[in-house]
Amino acid sequence: MKILVIEDDEDKTKKLEEFICAEFPSASMQFAKSLNSGLKALIAERNDLDLILLDMSMPIFDISQQEPSGGAPENFAGSELLAQMCLRSINVPVIVVTMFDSFGAAPNQKSLEQLVAELKECYSPPFKGLVYYNSIQEGWRSALKQLINESINGRKI
Repeated sequence: MKILVIEDDEDKTKKLEEFICAEFPSASMQFAKSLNSGLKALIAERNDLDLILLDMSMPIFDISQQEPSGGAPENFAGSELLAQMCLRSINVPVIVVTMFDSFGAAPNQKSLEQLVAELKECYSPPFKGLVYYNSIQEGWRSALKQLINESINGRKI
């Protein structure tokens, strides 16, 4: 199984990597840290990927000398990547893993529940579900394992 992890937070990336290595030891992983690098990796690997773990809020570009901040953070970068997948007819299963419970600013702010409903309506497939990540709680691990198994094997565990 080959997984593309698109995540800009280093601690969260490390926890996701540790989780995948422990639960799916035969999986290989590729990492991207922004919308732009994630989209490039997705297009290049589209035929070899089995799953994408996608952050919702991230910078547009990787942090570099040319882009020291990575560009303005985008609250709905994950939605943009899903939209690009649909435009390009890329149907790799996507699980959104986020540590925020609301997105955007008033008056366009969305709750986690509103975001999930929108993603299901607009991007199913490839959108398979959302996991709320909290580094001090363990519930995200079982939720993510279940969604990965459902996405890859088409069955519940």
